[in-house]
Amino acid sequence: IDFFLSETARHADFVLPGSLHEEDEGTVTSTEGRVIRIRKAVDPPGEARPDWAIVCDLARRLGRGALFEFHSPADIFEELRRVSRGGVADYSGITYEKIERQMGVFWPCPAPDHPGTPRLFEGGRFHHPDGRARFHAVDYRPPAEDVDDEYPIILTTGRVVSQFLSGTQTRRIGPLVDQYPEPKVEMHPKLAARLGIRDGERVRVLSRRGDVELPAHVVSTIRPDTVFIPYHWPGRRSANRLTLRAYDPIAGIPEFKVAAVRIERLSA
Repeated sequence: IDFFLSETARHADFVLPGSLHEEDEGTVTSTEGRVIRIRKAVDPPGEARPDWAIVCDLARRLGRGALFEFHSPADIFEELRRVSRGGVADYSGITYEKIERQMGVFWPCPAPDHPGTPRLFEGGRFHHPDGRARFHAVDYRPPAEDVDDEYPIILTTGRVVSQFLSGTQTRRIGPLVDQYPEPKVEMHPKLAARLGIRDGERVRVLSRRGDVELPAHVVSTIRPDTVFIPYHWPGRRSANRLTLRAYDPIAGIPEFKVAAVRIERLSA
């Protein structure tokens, strides 16, 4: 299910056209725990449908329709209220009307007369029996791949302010593309001087996995031993052509923040 034929969707055998949040009703929970009401503004275009309706239809065709007897986003929210009761993220005391009245409600909200919890653990009581927090010290573990003579520069990847995640949505918005039309290799002036690279000059960044060719962006806001490339672009401009398959042993998070690279000038 996707609302654009993204780079990932092109690998699928079937793509079911879904909806944007402006094309459906429901709620969204922000990273601060605020449950916010979403109002439908327009209908999905063409054969596109709300995601929840597609999932329910798929469940019926797979013989699991009894578990997805939802006829509206409100039905789904009611199930969320019921199954979250007593949990850490308790939605049971949240209703659409309450969200509207309070301009959002923070979980946990365990009862209809509860105002919500804008700040967790306020008052200093935590979830342990004695109410006190626990700190867990961890030993330093070096990255899966460190620099050496062949690949002497640290690569880290991340985001820029005008783009979001894979860029599937934001790379279609002209004013945002105008702010940052292509990925760049950010590097410190000392590193640029050592490599003989000028600001805006195209360079090749190589790792043990692959390479990308991008313009250099010389800035003083990065360490001299490190370069930064944003990850919002696919294909030959993808930062993940350089990153490695290493994962945190507990959380399973990929180690995209550290890789060893070298940089070559493309111009004579």
